[in-house]
Amino acid sequence: MIVDDIYSKNHERKLLEFNMRERGIISLKKALTESHNGPGIIAEYKRKSPSGFNNKSKTDILKYFNNIQRTIAGISILTEPQYFGGNQLDAMSVQCYNKPILIKDFISSERMIKSSYMAGGDAYLLICDFLDYTRIKELVLYGKKLGMDALIEVHDPESVKNIFPDENVVLGYNRRNLKTLRMEDNSMAVYDKLKSYGLPIVLESGITSENINNLHIEKYQGLLIGSSLLSGDVIRW
Repeated sequence: MIVDDIYSKNHERKLLEFNMRERGIISLKKALTESHNGPGIIAEYKRKSPSGFNNKSKTDILKYFNNIQRTIAGISILTEPQYFGGNQLDAMSVQCYNKPILIKDFISSERMIKSSYMAGGDAYLLICDFLDYTRIKELVLYGKKLGMDALIEVHDPESVKNIFPDENVVLGYNRRNLKTLRMEDNSMAVYDKLKSYGLPIVLESGITSENINNLHIEKYQGLLIGSSLLSGDVIRW
């Protein structure tokens, strides 16, 4: 599986050795909880994905965020290089917008979190379907020392048990099954379990202008949207 392959090669990744951070931490959790016009949009930038997206127009990252910065609560930068074409330079370049930056990657070590911080990241992704409770706890607490938030993501209802709730945690439900790369919406089975933690919840993957009114978005504090926005979709509700 592609995601298993990514995790297995994380130890080979070239990460930042110098601090390129230009500003203090901006809390993603705070930005979402203070959004008063429905769920806050976290706009994602990526070049490609194994699920089929390809940024064929090679959308310039700064032009992209210049156009949408007033309508979003946060920025997500996909930094995984092999399958997503990402890099940490992208995160460094968007610090100028003074929006919380989520480093969207398959993070499995303290070293990766530290590099995310030095690239300007304010939050980082941890995926319950691939990391156990003990590892997630360790990584949440490490990021907390740096002042960063952790977005803990779930798809499989059985993986909810791996969540470690803390004051720097935001929860996410990914509509895509990363083990099969297929869209498999189990949100009805997962939402109530996530809600019981009393933390902000973000809905992720496959959100478009065509389906947004069927996704019960009023239940969520955030929407993570990538491919559709990059493709020029105008999303309103």
